[in-house]
Amino acid sequence: MNADLMISLDIRTSYFFAFVAHGLLAGVLASFWRTGRTERGLGWWILDGLQLSVASLLLIAWGTLPPWLILVGSNLLIFSNVATIETALRVYLRDTVWPGLAIRWIVAALIFAAWCLAWQGDWTYAQRIVGFSAAFLVQMALLLAYVVTLRGPGLRFVQRLLLFAILLVVAALFARMVHVLRHMDAVVSWQQDTMLPWLTFTAVFSAFLRACCALYLVQSRTEQRLRAANQDIERRANFDLQTGVMSRSYFEIQAPEVIATSCRDGTPLAFLLIDIDHFKSINDTFGHLQGDGVLASVGQVLRHNTRGSDLVGRLGGDEFAIVLRDVTGSEAMALAERIREQAGAILMPDGSTLSLSIGVCGLPPAQEFESAYRCADAALYVAKQEGRGRVVSHDPSGVSPGRPVLPAQ
Repeated sequence: MNADLMISLDIRTSYFFAFVAHGLLAGVLASFWRTGRTERGLGWWILDGLQLSVASLLLIAWGTLPPWLILVGSNLLIFSNVATIETALRVYLRDTVWPGLAIRWIVAALIFAAWCLAWQGDWTYAQRIVGFSAAFLVQMALLLAYVVTLRGPGLRFVQRLLLFAILLVVAALFARMVHVLRHMDAVVSWQQDTMLPWLTFTAVFSAFLRACCALYLVQSRTEQRLRAANQDIERRANFDLQTGVMSRSYFEIQAPEVIATSCRDGTPLAFLLIDIDHFKSINDTFGHLQGDGVLASVGQVLRHNTRGSDLVGRLGGDEFAIVLRDVTGSEAMALAERIREQAGAILMPDGSTLSLSIGVCGLPPAQEFESAYRCADAALYVAKQEGRGRVVSHDPSGVSPGRPVLPAQ
């Protein structure tokens, strides 16, 4: 029954099916180019389908076109197809192209040249089929050796699908070669090659799996780009691009939550307000570009002196704020002093140095964002009244010797 089924599979019908299927798969991938969603290596995936589609079309034309044109053209396309598949993978994944890929193309060229010599020689159809299958198995082994080395995020699914597609074709090639070897005298032309339609259908299914891999890779890369774009939009919305710290709106969302959590947990917290002294004069004297540079430098100092759990934001103009988690008053004062000193190392074009005024408020007494802001703002006001370039704490427990202190409210 199996033999009858294999004989009933018309070879021309299988070629026509292969021609349409490979062409449709190439068309689906080409649609991504038409819609502008181009990807590196996608053209090679399209060429993969076109090669097999044109090869099938040439075989359909048997009896219409010269035999030499059909055989040379179809085998050239088929032998170069495996190298095309690996090229598509390497280019798309931005993997090393040379010298590994050059070897694949050289092997394809040598196999095709050997086939041409065998065709022009005295080799029978059966002998050519055995040689064709053996050579193709060598190419599939080289492709298999590359696929098993694939590593990277999202590539496990692609690797498994490609391995299955390759092993499927290998099994079909091996079965055809064994069948022909057992019937060397009987298989004298493609009419007696009953395994050929099965190989054709297997090749189509394998191409379908490869197209699935290509679409999966395109989708994965598109999702990566969308995530990166969303992260960039979120970063631009939540962070001040000039200084690298939080924007005012994002800071005012995060700070109340942190302060409320600190109050519930009973963990100490400090709120710092920082102002660049005479910033308007810096802009007026040295220009806005210099002023922008000062803001960026101050932002860098603040970021380098705080932890990932702390909040650092720019409230507008030359005013910054910091929420320090789980710190005592003395630790907050020490940090504020370090920030002030490091900012003092920022030089102006005339050789003068930058100075900061900093107001510090501990928690308690502040129990919410608004009261913490007012508390730190009051301390900042005293720092400016006392001559600027200094740190003032509202919390008596965090006072450094010789620093002004506001009475607890």
